[in-house]
Order: sequence, then C-alpha cells, then structure tokens
Amino acid sequence: MTTPADEAGKKLILIAEDEEHIAKLVSFKLEREGFSVTVAKNGQEAVDRVLSRPWSLLILDVMMPLKDGWQVLKEVRSMPALAGLPVLMLTAKGVQQDISNAAELGATEFIKKPFDPAHLAATVRKLIESRGSK
Repeated sequence: MTTPADEAGKKLILIAEDEEHIAKLVSFKLEREGFSVTVAKNGQEAVDRVLSRPWSLLILDVMMPLKDGWQVLKEVRSMPALAGLPVLMLTAKGVQQDISNAAELGATEFIKKPFDPAHLAATVRKLIESRGSK
C-alpha cells in the first residue's frame, strides 16, 4: 500500500491544532522534512478535512474547540475507509490515563507537549514509512 502524496510526491499530513504557534512550529518542521502539511484549527474542521482527501497521517491535539481530539479520534476510527490512517496524538495531556485512552481509542502513537521537534519528525517518518510498507 502506498501512502497518499501531493502532486510533487510529498506525503500529506493533516494537523488538528488550535494553538497557532504550535501549528506553525509543527508545520515548519515537517515541511522542512519534505512533507505537505495542512492545518485544521478545531476538531470539526479536522473531521471535515480528513474526509476531503486521502492523508498519510493525522496529528491530533486533544484540547480543541468544537470537537476535542478524543471525539475526532472516535469519529475517524468509526469510519472503515480511514481504518489504516495513522493517528498521532500530540497533546499537553500526558498522564497515564490519557495515554491509555489514546491507545484504547485507536491512536497509533502519542507524544506529550512540550516536545522535541526532531523526535516528532522521526516519529512521523516512522509512522508513514510503516504504513507504506504494509
């Protein structure tokens, strides 16, 4: 299975993040790594965008307006067409219960804020490459 890419061959990543400075940091780092990034500023926009085209990866914050990341994750995992989409939770909520909740709801990976941008990029690459090899 190949992962979705844009016209230039860049893998497509959707980031759901309402904090502009974090969205810019993540976008900047991942674009420098060669990915094509789109940002959704709230949970409802994330659901709308995830349905609009195929994505290589969804990065979800938990605390967002309209729908939180848990609601978005539940919706994404309830859609058979999105069953193979890797979902990375990137959130300040990092107690063990949050990590367990993410796993139970079907998140592929969990990174707690504050985060190391290099670690984030390496994790993103690993998730996308592992999906492409399936």
